[in-house]
Amino acid sequence: MAKTTRILIPSDFTVDSLHFVRQSIEESMADSIDIILVYGNKSSTSASELLGIGLEDQLETLQSESFLKACSGIYQRYKNRKLSIFADILGTDNSHYLQHYLKGQSVNEVIIPRDYTYKKKTRNFFNVASALRKVESQIPSTISFKEQPSIRNREIGLIE
Repeated sequence: MAKTTRILIPSDFTVDSLHFVRQSIEESMADSIDIILVYGNKSSTSASELLGIGLEDQLETLQSESFLKACSGIYQRYKNRKLSIFADILGTDNSHYLQHYLKGQSVNEVIIPRDYTYKKKTRNFFNVASALRKVESQIPSTISFKEQPSIRNREIGLIE
C-alpha cells in the first residue's frame, strides 16, 4: 500500500493561495496526498465567542464560494491521484503547539510560500508561515520544509 504524503500549507483561503496547493501536487511523487490548509487566528478570550463559534462556523466564514469552487477544480484536474484537501485553523503561534500540531497531524512536508501576502480576514489573524519559519530548526528532520515562489493565478490556470 502506498504511503500518503501529508503536506501543510499556510493559507488565507483565497483562490490566490491555491497556487501553492497545485504546485505541491505537481511536485509530489506520492500516489496519495493529503493537503492541510491552515489559517492563523489566535483564539479569543471572550467567553461568548469561545462557546458560540466552532471550527466549522469559522471555516464557513473564511472560505468564499470562489475558493471552494477552485478547490473542486483542483480535485477535477487531479482526479487520477488520490487527493484530499482539508482546512484547519491554528489558534496560536506558540512554538511548542506548532511542533505538536505537526507531529499530531503526521505532516511530512511544510510548504512555506515565499513573497505571498496573506489577506487578514479576522481580527486575531497571525501569519502561520512566519510562525513556522521560527520553529523550523526545532522540528524533527522527518518533516521537510520547502519554500515556493509566488506566481499569478492566470499563469497556473485557476481562473479561466
